[in-house]
Amino acid sequence: TTAATLERFTVNFTITNLPYSSDLENPDSAKFRDTRRDMNTLLDGLLKESSIGPDFQGCETTGFRYGSSS
Repeated sequence: TTAATLERFTVNFTITNLPYSSDLENPDSAKFRDTRRDMNTLLDGLLKESSIGPDFQGCETTGFRYGSSS
């Protein structure tokens, strides 16, 4: 038996009901930390229930940026 190889992948998406603020640019701000924690919790739950669930090791939010929803 060989050990599974872990691969990182990136997911980008738009959150349409989260108003952007400059605090989301600063990883040391409470807004960034709280939003990162919430996103990681929600994405972990979603991906653990998906087809990759048995191999999923967890997610890490690396940043937020302003985007247009149009």
